[in-house]
Amino acid sequence: MLRTKPITCLILILLFCLFGNTSKGQIQKIRQELHSLSLAKDSIVMINSLNKLGTLYRNINTDSCFYYGMQAKRIATNLHYQKGATDADLLLAHSFFKRGLYAESLDILGKVLPFYQKTDDIEKIIRVHLDMVEVLNKGISDRKKIVSLLQKAIETGTKLQKDSIMSEVYITYCNRNPDLSTDSIKYYLSKSKAIASRYNDEYMLSFNLLWQARLLILNGEKQQALPLIKQLISNSQRNGNPNIEINSLFLMTGYYDNKPKTALDYLYQTYHVAQKSGDSYLEIYILNNALEFAKQLGDKDEIIKVYVELEKATSAEWEKSKKFISDYVKYNAIQDDNKLLSKKNEQKTGLLIALGISLMVTVFALFKLWNNRKKLLNLNKKIWSQNSNMQKTLNALEQSQANNTRMMQIVAHDLRNPIGGIYSIASMMLDEDGRTKEDREGLEMIKTSGKLSLDLVNDLLLAHTKTNELEKEPVDLGDLLQYCVDLLRHKAALKEQQIDLQVNVTISVLANQEKLWRVVSNLIANAIKFSPNGSSIQVALQKEAEHALISVKDNGIGIPKEIASKIFDMFTDAKRIGTAGEQSFGLGLAISKQLVEAQGGKLWFESEPESGTIFYVELPIN
Repeated sequence: MLRTKPITCLILILLFCLFGNTSKGQIQKIRQELHSLSLAKDSIVMINSLNKLGTLYRNINTDSCFYYGMQAKRIATNLHYQKGATDADLLLAHSFFKRGLYAESLDILGKVLPFYQKTDDIEKIIRVHLDMVEVLNKGISDRKKIVSLLQKAIETGTKLQKDSIMSEVYITYCNRNPDLSTDSIKYYLSKSKAIASRYNDEYMLSFNLLWQARLLILNGEKQQALPLIKQLISNSQRNGNPNIEINSLFLMTGYYDNKPKTALDYLYQTYHVAQKSGDSYLEIYILNNALEFAKQLGDKDEIIKVYVELEKATSAEWEKSKKFISDYVKYNAIQDDNKLLSKKNEQKTGLLIALGISLMVTVFALFKLWNNRKKLLNLNKKIWSQNSNMQKTLNALEQSQANNTRMMQIVAHDLRNPIGGIYSIASMMLDEDGRTKEDREGLEMIKTSGKLSLDLVNDLLLAHTKTNELEKEPVDLGDLLQYCVDLLRHKAALKEQQIDLQVNVTISVLANQEKLWRVVSNLIANAIKFSPNGSSIQVALQKEAEHALISVKDNGIGIPKEIASKIFDMFTDAKRIGTAGEQSFGLGLAISKQLVEAQGGKLWFESEPESGTIFYVELPIN
């Protein structure tokens, strides 16, 4: 018998993750607004139209919502149109939330709320409260704060003349307040239904019907719930509304909670509908629930099938996240360039005016002196302007890089746990006896892909280490090298290779032991990877003046001159396959160089193609 609790929680979570009418009527509104935008000649009208398009796309396509919000923000900022800029910020906050950037989303929402309170825009105040509720529910899960915000929204709604949004508020209150009694839930649902009926809001009426079916299932009245669910599925398929269809199919899994195979089939149907939406987060969520049913069935083929789909969905979400980060960073760079250009033009205008006044005052008396002075001023102006622009450009690039690094590490951190779980379970299943050849091949593919993905995520989390972030301590380099060599001897033995360690001095340096261990381990692992079977690898430690010098020498394939200048670049295209077909992401050496330089050291190499390579790590002793 399956537990009903996961299903009920699952429905609660999805009800408002999927809010947003994507029916045919919604698509028609988008087409009409796009046509209006193409005809807009006034900048304010254009900004309002861009924000309206972003709002229509809120729960249809996150990338489109972000795009139109950014366009509106850029134009509104240049025109000092505060309402347009604030409405655009509301769209950007929603886009960040959908991409998992909860802290950034909550920060923006906190900044836009005072403007709407100042302008007494009641409906937007309620919208901000609802968005804060969803961010808190996903990110911090502060239940007390969530209930407080919803109660404020209900109180604020009494001031509305057009109260259509309150239908959503009441349903959200039922979803996000687990302490409500059944009678209270029915009370708020009746209020939501009355408002939705008054405005002929078919979408909210469908969610009321979903709640009625859910309550019947929770009360054990499944037979009464079944016709309602089937009606919802039929209506959603006829009207082209995948959100209602997905929620209805989830209810069917609750209906069949005592029949795992049937419930799993409905989850597969739900997954196929969700695939059309392009929401990878939703796909991953559905597949995780399908995995629970597959495990309870004890069907290993079904478990493998779900894991394969999970890997596809995770990879798709990773690609979307990279594109979202790239677009955001590019836009920031363009916006910074525009600001710099605007300031530069203002400075030039001011200087020209000052120069003109000086010319009028001095032209009759000291023409020759004025002419020389003019040349000097122009020269000084150019030098000052160039220095100023260079500094501002450098600051803009550093900020863009910091934003890029932060978002990349957020995404990498969020992906590490599920990928690690996939890798661990695949390894455990491979250790079980009695598996067919086809099963083992599939599991090996999952394990290998999971290991490569996990390595990439760990590399990303190590990137961009700063000096002030390192905790340093005295490190005995001889002991460190011995540890690294012992740890990797088994890996070399797989290729019948020999690792020779030469340590003739005792040297201690002030460094971060864990980061230095990663650097040396990466260099030895690369030597193993790019050396042929049966070869030898030499690791040595020497003392030179005030520096310690570590060297890792192999007799492998060497580094061609045409790619030698690229191997320390992040995501370099100079990556190559190892002598036994080992894969490479092109991140290891770039991160190693950052880690060494963050500790005041240097990393370089000497190489001849087909004759081997020597990598050197130089560290200050004092």
